[in-house]
Amino acid sequence: MKPLTLLWTSADRRGRRDLLLGALLAAGAEVAAAALLGVSGWFLTSCALVTLHANTTWSWMYPSGTVRALALGRTGLRYTERLTSHRALFGATIALRARMVRTAGALPPRQLRERRDGALLARLTDDVAAVGAAPAQTVAPLTGVGVTAVVVVTLICVANPTAGAVEALLLALALAVALRTNRRAAAHRAEATFERATARSALLSARAALAELRCLGAVDPARDQVAQRIERARQADAASLAALRNGRLLLRLLAALGQLAVLLLALSGRSAIQPVADAIGETLLVAAGYELIETLPQILRDRGSATHSALRLTDLLGRARPQPSGPAALPRPGAPLVVRDLPVGLGAARSRWSTVLAPGSATLVTGPNGSGKSTLLNTLAGRIDCPSPGVVLLGGSPLHTLSAASVATTLTLVEADDWLADSTIADNLRQAAPGADDAALHAALAAAALADLDLDAPTGPMGGTLSQGQRRRLSIARAVLRDPAVLLLDEPTAGLDQPTAVRLLSGIRAALPRCALVIALPDQHHDLLPFPVDTLLRLGHPTVGAAATGAVLALTPPRETPGIVEQ
Repeated sequence: MKPLTLLWTSADRRGRRDLLLGALLAAGAEVAAAALLGVSGWFLTSCALVTLHANTTWSWMYPSGTVRALALGRTGLRYTERLTSHRALFGATIALRARMVRTAGALPPRQLRERRDGALLARLTDDVAAVGAAPAQTVAPLTGVGVTAVVVVTLICVANPTAGAVEALLLALALAVALRTNRRAAAHRAEATFERATARSALLSARAALAELRCLGAVDPARDQVAQRIERARQADAASLAALRNGRLLLRLLAALGQLAVLLLALSGRSAIQPVADAIGETLLVAAGYELIETLPQILRDRGSATHSALRLTDLLGRARPQPSGPAALPRPGAPLVVRDLPVGLGAARSRWSTVLAPGSATLVTGPNGSGKSTLLNTLAGRIDCPSPGVVLLGGSPLHTLSAASVATTLTLVEADDWLADSTIADNLRQAAPGADDAALHAALAAAALADLDLDAPTGPMGGTLSQGQRRRLSIARAVLRDPAVLLLDEPTAGLDQPTAVRLLSGIRAALPRCALVIALPDQHHDLLPFPVDTLLRLGHPTVGAAATGAVLALTPPRETPGIVEQ
């Protein structure tokens, strides 16, 4: 999809009108500027020649009025075009960014998770900015260049058909030079981008395998490999700049040749006074046209960047799930999470699990490290694909068919190391509930056994000013503020002493009495829960009894003796 098409489909009626009006005003401003230069040159030359010949019958009033009108018109048109283009830019950027945010919410949780490396943020910032700037940086300038070139060639053809034909040929040659310059520069930029991406991948791989590289004495070769890639990227950047410089130089030579050609052809076979002024005016008119042609390489470069950004945004738009056609297609608030024949466990202990996570229920998942607890919780949250033949249903719909936005209204997963913003405690909590007052924030902190934290205390980058246990509990407090129907907790007690862990678990249940809890705990913490458990799912243990056959396990209301399902 082209940038203008993407903007056109994202903008409202006023935005579309501004896009068209900005292009027309830009064309009018450039034509007025070229005409001003040509008429001014003709007028000044005519005044000088008339003065030399003392021809008092020549009137200077009309030419001077035309010059003033063109000057005022150019200024007014350019000012209005800037206002219109910037209004179109801001409007298009807002509309496109809102559309992309809605698209991100329509992505399935798994695809949204795949973009945690910053790819989605880059789409929402850099690419949207590049496409949003297309009206001011490419559409309006290209329209101005095209319309001005047509007007200039037409006027020259009327005055001197031979000169007009020559100028049309030279302008076509200049256009070919600009396109060739853009292709060469774009090829070098693509090479530089590839080399930087390769260097980044090599650097990350070397960082991950630093211990092995040290043992093998291969740190220096790995460093040299990254340095070579970076040097190639620099050379490609230099080659791109050189291509642009050479292209501009060739365009300037063509501009000089075009002005010389029109001047010589205009002066040939003419009388002495008025034709000289006409020749000067035609030459300056051509100069104005070539001045715009010289900006083509930069305009084409901006257009290429906007086109690539539009393609990436279009790809993201195409990955979004279509929104449900009606309210019945969305999971209703509090809809239960249904698990059918979900493979759990590893190796010989692998079995199938079926259940219904009813409101107020509690499921405890235990097992040693590596037994699949985090994998199970990520599967229930839709962040990884559900292994066959299992299926996870939310409101009767398979979880992988629902958008992340609709899943988030019902289900919340707190991972072992959740993300925290470099801000304050209050700002991190209000990510879940922007309208929450201080009392609600304090209540959420108390539920997470963090009542002693100050709301204005800074968290630092990735929560660096907090301990590991505090970071984990702050993420849980943020989840409590969401008041989800299903809350998945991945080892919430890690790094906590037993009294604090018990206070945390008790606070979560007290704050969310109707929430279906699924809590993954290591084996040594399986007895910490201070409230009844409906199902105890043990991973990494031999399967026994009916569980090995994949029987459906229906949850019952909380009871004093927890049910045990060994997997």
